[in-house]
Amino acid sequence: MKSFFRQRAFTLVELMVTLAIMSFALLASAPYLSDWTYGRQIKDAQSKLLRAYGLAKSLAVRNPLGKQGDTEAAAGLKLETVDSDLFLYVCKGDPDSADCYGANTTGVLVWKADFPAAIVLKLGTNIWAPGTAATTATTLAINNRGFPTSGLLNSYYLTRRGSNNAVFGALP
Repeated sequence: MKSFFRQRAFTLVELMVTLAIMSFALLASAPYLSDWTYGRQIKDAQSKLLRAYGLAKSLAVRNPLGKQGDTEAAAGLKLETVDSDLFLYVCKGDPDSADCYGANTTGVLVWKADFPAAIVLKLGTNIWAPGTAATTATTLAINNRGFPTSGLLNSYYLTRRGSNNAVFGALP
């Protein structure tokens, strides 16, 4: 008895045409995928910056060191370049102190984060960019009422070189 169903497979030509179409589609979408990746890196950096600021502000209001007055720093935020990488530190007390650093053992450091390597950050007048000379540390000291006492970190600009993505903002 003859089978009514005939087995059929892909021919080599059909397979090559399918692979060519898929390759062209992937090639056409590559710029959009890289732009999306750059946008995610910028959003990640913005999230870390805003999280550090919020954490420093809430730590200052809790005032774990018992600081008094409007000019004493109860907590603070520090941005620093270490070996061409940008780090954010949140510390108890004065962020300008030597203890507000990534490798300290004194218990002053509360939180630390690093920025994605390709992100350019402009904060006030300071600019951190990959492959450039290290910028001096920038700090923001916050008193026990949650108000800044020193430092210039009111506005920021984040971008990635060669990308159309950019984020402008101000710290609340």
